[in-house]
Order: sequence, then C-alpha cells, then structure tokens
Amino acid sequence: MIDTGDRLRIYPFALGSELEDAAKGQGYRIPMGQAAGWLFFTSSSAPGEIAVAATARGMEGPFFLSVAHPGAARELSAPAATPCAKGHAAAFAFPTRDALFAAVSAVYRLSISLPTLPFEEFLRETAHLGDTEADRVQKVRVGQDRFRSAVLNYWNSACPLTGITVPELLRASHIIPWSRCENDQERLNVHNGLLLSSLWDAAFDAGLITFDDNGVAVGSPRLTRAEILALNLDNAAPLTLTDDHRNRLVWHREVVWCAD
Repeated sequence: MIDTGDRLRIYPFALGSELEDAAKGQGYRIPMGQAAGWLFFTSSSAPGEIAVAATARGMEGPFFLSVAHPGAARELSAPAATPCAKGHAAAFAFPTRDALFAAVSAVYRLSISLPTLPFEEFLRETAHLGDTEADRVQKVRVGQDRFRSAVLNYWNSACPLTGITVPELLRASHIIPWSRCENDQERLNVHNGLLLSSLWDAAFDAGLITFDDNGVAVGSPRLTRAEILALNLDNAAPLTLTDDHRNRLVWHREVVWCAD
C-alpha cells in the first residue's frame, strides 16, 4: 500500500492552487483549513469531507486523496494509500493531476447518489404532501426524479454498455421494479438501479437480458441471432457491480429473466 507520509506540510502557491482546484472544481468548494499536510474541503451539496495532498515532487506526483464518506471510499476504484486524514474512511494515491481531479469528481458523484441521501431528499421534498390520490401521484414523480438523478450521477451519466450519454436515450432502470419494492427507501436506492440505453432498458425490463455476478450480460434463449447482434450483446463490457447490485440481480435472474 502506498504511504502518504511524505506529503508536504507547507505548499508552494502554485501547487496549493492546483490542489485547491482539484477540490473546488469538482464540487468541494468550501475550504476547511489545513492539518498535517492535508488540505480539507467540504461541499454544500454532498455529505462528507475530502482532503488532498501532494509531495515535494510537486506536479510530478503522486497526489493523495483522503475521503470521509465511507460509502464513497468503499466504491472508489483507485490505489489505496495510508494513512488517511484523521477521522476519514480511506486514502488513495494518484500518479497525475488529471487522475486526482477525476477521482475527486467520482467521490462527489458517489456521495450525492449513494444511500441514503436521495431518500432523505425525497422525504424533504414530499413532507408537505398528504395521502390523497393527487399527493400519491406527486410522491411517485418526485421519487422517480430523485432515483433517476442518483442513477445518472452514480454511472457518470453514461450507459456503461453502449457509451451513450444523450439523456433522452438513457433510462434509470430498476433491478427490482418500483411496484415490487417493499418501501420507498428501496425504490430510491441507487444500488437497485442501472443506467441503460433505451434499447437495453427495454430488454432488461422484459427479461430478455440479465447480468451475472461478474456483470456480464446474459441473453435470453428467446433472442434471435439478429436481435443479439442489434444489442451488440457479445461485445458488451461487463458492468462494475457491488454486492448490493449482485444481491438484487439474483432476484432479477430468478423472477424476471426469461431463462427458456
């Protein structure tokens, strides 16, 4: 594991400005001071604090990122480093400035999409609504909007199978459908969702495709060869899944997928 112990304690202006840009440019715009070589930042819209640091090698790298949000730290795909800032969940190391910037952006997206923030936002937005039919319809609309926003952020606004980024062609697909979820917290859980292009979403909802525990797309025997080619199923990259996704995909394979 990479050691963060050689981080600078006092930063030259240019290097400090780069670290500040890494945080402020990705949503962490509130500086919280410096301690033990870490520059701390927080956000008005994302829970959790981050800290950034560098070494005497300056722009040659490495750069360090410490993350307080345990969920974001758990899901960030990056080389681990130690020790992290005091009170944080984990630290990571990056060889370049651009890699650091991308990681801070990923932490921000994860922090605003992971449970339970979307559900808490839903509760705040619907607190004034009652239990009339119109109110229930409005709650569903708010919930679906919150879920879509969370799924878009989680998957970086791109279908991981096709690379499509046009919002009108993207669907926030529930793994366990909205109507089958036990409660609103499950309905708004980003791990119960995949960001798919409209064609893949239709096939997934119809049980014509599913995903195994490795994220590999599996086509139903009902698909013709022409339909498999239209989906480009054989060349689809595996999804990056968490155990929370995998647990729900078991349900999809058992209940929705057309296995014969």
